[in-house]
Formats: sequence, C-alpha cells, structure tokens
Amino acid sequence: MRLYSTRAALLAAVSLTTLPAYAQDSNDVIVVTGAPAPITIESLPAAITVIDADEARARGDIALDQALASVPGVQAPRTGPIGQQTSIFSGGFESNHTLVLFDGVRIDDPSTPESIFDAGQDTLADASRIEVVQGPLSALYGSGALGGVVNILPRRGGEGALNPRLEVATGSFETLLANAAADGALGNFRYAVTAEGYASDGYDIVPERMSVHTGEGDGASITTLTGVFDYALTDTLGVDLLLRQRKADVDFDPGFFGDIGENPEAEIASDTALWRLGATWALSDALSLRLSGGALETDRVITDAGVSGDEYHGDRDFADFTATWSIAPDWTLLLGAQTEDETIDAVNFGSSVVGEQEHWGAYVAAQGALGPLAITGAVRQDDFDGFGQEATWRAGVAYPFADIGRVYASYGTSYRAPSLFERFVPFYGNAALDPESAETWEVGGDAHFALFGRGDGLELGALYRASEIEDLIGFVGFAYGNIDEAEIEYAEARIAVRPTDWLTARVIYANTDAVNANTDVALQRRPEEAWSAELAAEHGALSGQISWRQVGSRLDTVYNDLGFWSGVAEVEAYDILRASAAWAVGDDVKLYVAADNVLDETYEPVNGFAGAPASVFVGIRVTP
Repeated sequence: MRLYSTRAALLAAVSLTTLPAYAQDSNDVIVVTGAPAPITIESLPAAITVIDADEARARGDIALDQALASVPGVQAPRTGPIGQQTSIFSGGFESNHTLVLFDGVRIDDPSTPESIFDAGQDTLADASRIEVVQGPLSALYGSGALGGVVNILPRRGGEGALNPRLEVATGSFETLLANAAADGALGNFRYAVTAEGYASDGYDIVPERMSVHTGEGDGASITTLTGVFDYALTDTLGVDLLLRQRKADVDFDPGFFGDIGENPEAEIASDTALWRLGATWALSDALSLRLSGGALETDRVITDAGVSGDEYHGDRDFADFTATWSIAPDWTLLLGAQTEDETIDAVNFGSSVVGEQEHWGAYVAAQGALGPLAITGAVRQDDFDGFGQEATWRAGVAYPFADIGRVYASYGTSYRAPSLFERFVPFYGNAALDPESAETWEVGGDAHFALFGRGDGLELGALYRASEIEDLIGFVGFAYGNIDEAEIEYAEARIAVRPTDWLTARVIYANTDAVNANTDVALQRRPEEAWSAELAAEHGALSGQISWRQVGSRLDTVYNDLGFWSGVAEVEAYDILRASAAWAVGDDVKLYVAADNVLDETYEPVNGFAGAPASVFVGIRVTP
C-alpha cells in the first residue's frame, strides 16, 4: 500500500477533474501510482494509462474488466456475464501478477487459491479514475506487482456543501443499474459517498455449441457502498477515513470433475469489506508524515440448491507509516514501513484450510531531476513469517526531447509471495514454497508531431519489455512446488491522428511472446497478437465512439462439444466491435447509449465459457 501526504492528496484531487480518458495524449497529466510522489506522465519511466471512470461509463463499461479492455497489453477474459470470474493478464504475466489497489490499498482476496483478484465484480460508480502502470513495481508495493499495478482512485469531496449525482441505466438481459452519490465540503470536513446497485438475468455461460447448453441465464446482483471522508484538524494535521463494502450474488454452471454443465441452482455469494483510518501531519513545507491502518475482510460461499459447499474466508489487517521529504527543489525522498497479518479459514472439497502469516516491509524511494533527465528509484525489503525475506529494487530514467515527447528506460525486480491456500491446503499444500521472482527491463517512447494544422495532429508510441521469471508455483506430483520458469517479451506500437479538434483515430498493436522456459511452450491465455482501433468524436454536446478489438489465437484449456475437458490446445482469435454515443442535455444531464458485440460474433474469451452476444445499454446521468 502506498499512501501520500496531504499536499499530494490535494494535488491528486485537483487533477481528478482534468484527466482525459487516455493519459498518453497529455504528458502534463499527474499520476499518483508508480512513483514516490505525484508525478507527470512524461517523468515516470513506465507504460501508463489513465481511464476516466465517467467516460468509461458513457462507453457502456459497467465493471472494472470492461474498462481495462482499452489498456494496451492488458487482457481481462471473463468466464461469462458480468459478475463471473475475471482474471487480469498484464504484458504477458500470470493472472496473479498484477496488483489491484483501491486508493492505494491492496484488495486481492487473501483466501482464494492463488490470491487472485476478481475484476468482474467491481463496478465503477465510486471511481473517479483508474491508473494502470505496467512493469515491475514490487519495490514500491511488495508482493504481486510483477506485471504492474491497477489503482482505482475513488471520488473525493469537492467544492460546495452538496454535489449530488444520480444515474439509472438499463439494457439487454433484463439488466438494471442505478447509483446515487453525493460529495462536498462543510468547512474543514470533506466527504464523498456512493451507493450502486446492479442486477441482470445474464445469458447462458455454457456455449451454444455444447450439447449441455439450455439457454438458462446466469445472472448476477452486485451492490457497492463507498465513503471517503477527511477532516482538517489544523492547518498541518488532518485525518481521513475510507469505507467500502461490496456484496455480490452470481449464478454459475459447474459440471462434474471440472467439466462444463448446466446447474440452475448453483450460486456464489461474495462479500468484501474494507476500512482504513489515517492521519497526515505536515511538519513543514518539506516534510510530512503519514500513519494509517485498517482491514480487508473477504467471504466467498458456493451453494447448490441452498446447500453450502466450498467456503473461503480471508482477513488482512494492515498498518502503514510513510515520511515524505522534499530534500531539494527537484528531489523527493519517501521512507515507508508496513505490516500485514493475513488469515484464511476455508473449506475446499470438504477439507478445512486454516493458515496465518505475518509480514512486514520497509522501503526507500526517490524521484528527482538532473537537468532535463527525470530519475526514479526504489529499494524494498520484505519479511514473511514462514519463508523469510525478499529484496526488490527498481530504477528508471525518462528524458523529454525537443518538446515533442519522451524516451525512457527502466529495470526492476519483483516477486509474488505464495498464497495461504498454496501453503496450507491439506494434501497438496507446501509450507516450504519460495516466492516467485522476476527481473524485467523496459525501453519506450512517446512523441507528438504537428499535422493537420494541429500541434498534436500525430502521436506515436512504442515500447519493448523483457522479463525472466523463476520459481513459478505449480503442481509437482500431487503437491505445490516451485517448478517452472518463464520468459516474456512484450512489444507495443501506437498511433493516433487528429484531423480536427473533434475527431481522433487510434490504432494499437501488441505482441506477446510468453513461454515456459523449461518446455518452450506458450503460456495459456496470452495471445501472441492483439489489435485495437478506435474512432472517437466529440462535437459540442454530442460525443461518440466506435472501437474494434481483436484477440489473437492462444493456448487454453479446452472443452469439447459435450462439455468434457479435452486438454490444452490453441483456440481461435475473435473480434469485438463496440459503439457508443452520449448527449449532454445542458450542464446537468447526460444521456448515453452503448452497444457491445455489434456484429453478434460467437466467441469464447475463456474456452468453454460463452462471450456476450450483441447487447444494448442505455442510461441517464444527472449531476445538478
């Protein structure tokens, strides 16, 4: 978890109202993820995407995974409708190698088998923006940040005593979404509260090609309550409180022994609760201290016809201390320490899984400039109860040139600690597991050129990243072990043109070569090639977008037309076309309509699980 000083928080809050949907288009955008203190994109040596949550909603994005589909190099395949299990693959890394944060607090589930964060159940009403920074970031954030970090930044109190928001939307599959929110400032007290509900009958997870397909919908209901509060006790001392709870009930279709089958009575109920209390003390203009603590509680229960089956209950208590010191006009030093206590209490296939581990970490990070050269670096030491210490570091430089762009380079190490499940599950758990570790280097650049009479009429971007991963955890015989190694090469190219001030066209190409270093076999669900293109227009009160995304062929676990497991094989590429439009009716009301899978292509983002058929979603947002 990364926490910031009062000045940093205020700077971030100001920037929330000015961010575009794609941060690469504006190098003066300030981000708070991936660096010791808020920093402009052109100064951070990493691949960065900033997603404006309101604009994502206007495009028809409801859940986090839909918004992440616009990020180059990120794949977030979902096993059915919204609410189903969704994993994040960033730059070719495993699905548990991208760390997800909410306002800097890690929210991965400590009780699941690999502590994987489920991106299919987090809706977007309480988010102001989402910052995605790719590359190794364990030197700042600790375990799990091998492929990058996704940081969901919530709405915060604004000017005025009351700023209400109301949104209602409906669409295909009997879908209904509604949220109500308010924020404001009452003297020294600021607040932002959000309540959101989502309900849908969904569609059948089982693909039509399978004989077990019946057309029975697999729906979901999700409610999320969020509160962000802060109070300035004095000019130099402030306290803050973060509260968030998400409940979800999701239908799914489990078959026997891992096969695919219809089951209208099966359901997964999950409940996640997060709280954090913090205080920030600005001792001087140059030095501020931050202390915070809180807890994350997760519960996931699988039922069939009302009878409970597997259960997963996890807790993570945490405390953090940071000191931010402006040691020179162009240099900032951050010193931090944290402690965590994680527990698991689960029932898996009738066996009890109980475990606990304590963890502490300490880090030093710095950012500054030597002339035009921006420099960032961090060193971190972690210690886990049961398997010892892990040291990581990262360093990078970014160089702006001729006022038209930047080039950057970075190198870093990262790791993932074994999950409590992997260590303590009966029969095949292994308490002696070592952390998975990686080394990564990256070079990249962005530039804009005058064209069509505009200074930013043409934008180009490219990057190359190479990683080596050791001690990957897998099964050896009938138990977990550190048995695999992987090599990943990732390359990306981007181009955007703006022939007018209201029209933008973008094309992005990503190439991923991710293989098991021992067998030279490609890693699953990592397409070698992925393309995306977008045409976006905004003219007066009207805005619209047409986007196309192609996910290339890739290895996957496959199921035949009878729903039976058939091993591992290459599965076909697929294309998705989306379209959306929005109309601002005055300053207070916006109407939007979005269509997904416009061509109604039949596809399986995860083999054996149907992708969404053509659908339409319409909504109204009121901000008086």
